[in-house]
Amino acid sequence: MAMEESIISPKMSVGDIAYQILKVKGEPLYFRDLIGQVLSVKPINGRDLGHQMALVHTELNLDNRFIHIGSGMWSLREMISPRQLKQYDEEWEA
Repeated sequence: MAMEESIISPKMSVGDIAYQILKVKGEPLYFRDLIGQVLSVKPINGRDLGHQMALVHTELNLDNRFIHIGSGMWSLREMISPRQLKQYDEEWEA
């Protein structure tokens, strides 16, 4: 499914854009790819690329819809099975 203008808009929050990107993709994405796609829709002006990436990464960390599944890969919690989700949560608590 291609990303359509009606689905993703620069007026959306960074988290909502990332959510739609992952939802359309249907699979986890490497953080640099995800952040790059978010920034292509909604550039953060006045900041260097490293700072922009850090801001988006922070948003993902604070938004419970997302989960880091290891090796720099991010997914939507809703796309992960309950068993896998429990495994990831236990790994982070250890």
